[in-house]
Amino acid sequence: MFHHLIHTNMNDRNNLFSKKELYLMECQRREFHQMPKKKRSATVRMQTFNNMHLAKDMKFTSMHGFPVLHAYTGNTDFEVFPYAKRKGLNGRNQALQFFTYDCNFDNAVWKNLETTTYNIREFDYLFTPDYSLYVDENLTHQNIEFTYRTRFVGAYWQNCGFNVIPTVSWGNANSFSYAFEGLPSHSVLATCGIGHNHCSSSRQLWEYAIRLIETELSPIAILICGEEVEVPGIHTPLRFIPDYITKHFRNEGNS
Repeated sequence: MFHHLIHTNMNDRNNLFSKKELYLMECQRREFHQMPKKKRSATVRMQTFNNMHLAKDMKFTSMHGFPVLHAYTGNTDFEVFPYAKRKGLNGRNQALQFFTYDCNFDNAVWKNLETTTYNIREFDYLFTPDYSLYVDENLTHQNIEFTYRTRFVGAYWQNCGFNVIPTVSWGNANSFSYAFEGLPSHSVLATCGIGHNHCSSSRQLWEYAIRLIETELSPIAILICGEEVEVPGIHTPLRFIPDYITKHFRNEGNS
């Protein structure tokens, strides 16, 4: 029966199964996630360089060629867990976030995107990877590359049928010329609220960025990973998601 479903007319299959179910059936048919790297041919390795074989059906911006993300307008009443703490979770009404050091997720979500996507298939919601953007002007090219990666991974997950919450990152003030490129308007968005209080200028830039997100993208809600703070001049609903340190250490006396 499974063999029959795989070869059923595509329009009929779309009526029977969700986009995510179709993706999982295709994974099972190709069994790519079970193929050891050392057995992949040189031709396959060339075809999968930079994940371009996964770019089908993506739309790209004209300025920097970033993949364009669709708006997410659904439920935000879900539990949020770091990618590193995913083991043992069932994924139901749970979201995975990537607000951590890039080295903790880059190998998984960029170099092994297909396998990782299959391995986190049980989760109902996925935040796009939150790559670090640097304030040093000499690293602008790196910032643009990382912005491209987070958009690409998010677009791929959306094409696979996952509920994807786009994340917003920036470096210095000049990074706003591309930091929002490819992000949807009128969507739930997420950003990092950790590490911006070490000096007044950093705090001011972070608050300015939140206000700019509201002005430029008109989000229906902003999810902020970090300790709850007041952001002056914001009318968009904010939901603060305690990070690991805030949740397990700073609030110990209140638990």
